[in-house]
Amino acid sequence: MWLHRGSVLLLAALGATVHAYSFDSYAPVYTKCPPKEQWIRPAEGLSDEEHDWVQGRKGVVLDAFGGYLERLNISGLDVPGLRKAMQKNKKSGVPVIGMAISGGGWASSLTGTGALRAFDARFSDAIDQRTGGLLQSLTYLAGLSGGAWPPMSLATYNFPTVNDMVANWHTDIDRLFNQPNNSIYAANTTSLLTDVAAKFEAGFDVSVSDYMGRGFGYEFLPPPHGGLNVTLSSIRNLSNFENYSMPMPIFQSPRLTEDDIRFFGYKVPYANASLFEMTPFEFGTWIGSAGSATGFAPTEYLGTQLQDGKLRNGSSCVVGYDSASYILGLAASAVNFWYIEALSNGTLAQFSKRSNAAEHSLGKRADFPAATVTAMLDAFQEYFNLTKQQSISPILPNPFAGLPGTNGPEPATLSLADGSEAGQAVPFWPMLQPVRNVDFIISWDNDEDANPYGWNNGTNIYNTYIQARRHGLPFPEIPPPATFIKRNYTQKPVFFGCNPRYTTTRDLDSPIVLEMMNAPYSGYTNYTWFKTTFTPVQMHEILVNSWDLVTQGNGTLESDWAQCIGCAAVDRTLSKLNVARPAQCERCLQKYCWDGTYEDEANVPVVDPSLALHPDRLAILLEGAFGGSYFSPCYPRTLGLTLEDDYAHTLPRSWLAQLTPPAKYLANSSGGRGRYDAALDKYGVSCGQTLT
Repeated sequence: MWLHRGSVLLLAALGATVHAYSFDSYAPVYTKCPPKEQWIRPAEGLSDEEHDWVQGRKGVVLDAFGGYLERLNISGLDVPGLRKAMQKNKKSGVPVIGMAISGGGWASSLTGTGALRAFDARFSDAIDQRTGGLLQSLTYLAGLSGGAWPPMSLATYNFPTVNDMVANWHTDIDRLFNQPNNSIYAANTTSLLTDVAAKFEAGFDVSVSDYMGRGFGYEFLPPPHGGLNVTLSSIRNLSNFENYSMPMPIFQSPRLTEDDIRFFGYKVPYANASLFEMTPFEFGTWIGSAGSATGFAPTEYLGTQLQDGKLRNGSSCVVGYDSASYILGLAASAVNFWYIEALSNGTLAQFSKRSNAAEHSLGKRADFPAATVTAMLDAFQEYFNLTKQQSISPILPNPFAGLPGTNGPEPATLSLADGSEAGQAVPFWPMLQPVRNVDFIISWDNDEDANPYGWNNGTNIYNTYIQARRHGLPFPEIPPPATFIKRNYTQKPVFFGCNPRYTTTRDLDSPIVLEMMNAPYSGYTNYTWFKTTFTPVQMHEILVNSWDLVTQGNGTLESDWAQCIGCAAVDRTLSKLNVARPAQCERCLQKYCWDGTYEDEANVPVVDPSLALHPDRLAILLEGAFGGSYFSPCYPRTLGLTLEDDYAHTLPRSWLAQLTPPAKYLANSSGGRGRYDAALDKYGVSCGQTLT
């Protein structure tokens, strides 16, 4: 059982209302409001704060992107001349690049982190493979559901290296269900619920999302107490955000409304649901679908009671409601789906984030455990006297209360859901707004919409295309999943929008999108979303597999791939600056861009890929594959593993030729059998083990 009756909450012992800043409570607090003439900004243009920050970020991106292009050494591209042109016309010449990490729970969170690692210029191997530098060139880093966790962690830790960030996570600890004791890295059920109780007793609505968010905080937020007092708006005060040295995090969630379809009385958002975004500056929505008003409120004062755009309580404002852990829980608030699925015995509310198999050979659908869902809801009913309807989805004070929506005045509260539920599981939407002028988007999709094996088939990006076309937003034309599957875009990266004829706008206003879907390269990483713990070896496997996908096996699958990413990233900038596309880039885009044609939708095969890099087990790189000092020499022996271990790390056969004397190992790759011996002089050790 998830919760025991012994986990008693003394709600009455907690303070009912707090009127000063608190440094030891999850409860939002009341403070004097700042002088402010406008609390709700119309959804027109960027806020002054974001506009100024983006202009400051362009100076940093200019240097980072210029260095990235120089390392690529693209034939015919005059990088020094291009840098001068970008400097001269910084406002439109410096590219605005974004990256979006899909929903998919821990699976997407960790595989997406592997992609970030491959783009991090502070990782020497990424520099060697010439993918490093794109992370430093991002202006926006968006996430939803589990994909929201890496952007939040990267930002709240003040933009550490991706390797350092992962080292802080301790992924082998279960933060939600099986933690008996409190520590710096985790809290037990009683402690997590006590945190939530403080918010409840302060007069704010709570839901299971609060509980989950507090658990996520111990994994993804800086200590102490699981980032208890870290807020989304406080990112603005971190040094690397103030000096424009990190991308801006954006989080996306669809709104639930009274008009939504219901199953067993529980709401599910429509495909055209209003998509709310949260940044360190603002909370709101650009397009008022499904009856919503549009506009933006300051994130720092989220939770403050507003009516018709004005303060309801005079000079009293709420701060701390935008707790970073709450945003993590809110972004992944799929409890309504899980419970509907449990009530229907798995026949309703099946969305792809939970439809995967941890091993290549498994075909059974993996659903969220019904007993766990029920136990969480029962706990909130018992301890907070909340019905399941009240605790199943997060309910927020509506900053737009009283303002006109398409279906009448906005109500006093609004409810949000997991970002994957509206069918757009990759958070493109914030970066499609014309006011942001995004030129290039990197998409990491691990929402697992290809049943039964939990891989991907292009459904999410296709759904975004449908909605973008409907609302007249700039986005590439995207083919249906059948084309993805039959052309193997489900395993190999592909560009969309290279030719402006194949965009919604039919011009260069639409961004180019690099679509990458999690796929097996050196390991099978189609983990179920609710697998909450990963051993160091499993985590290493995930990072290496994502690395292999991003770099195309260190270029052994496609030797021109790294340069071709650069060609796509710079293409819109070349057009804006009237610089001709180099011949090498012409060849790249011809080779890797979708050509605008479709495959027949009949006889579409099941997505069940094999390893892209090697079919059998070879040998273990003693220093840790692409881990540098992050993993120790003789890594398998250190952990007491054998080569028969399912997660022992291997190298593709094509890499063997890259090793030069003194040889790091000898291997016979035939059938995964052989013996390797190694001598690492700098460590003064020797390792040997037999493959059987």
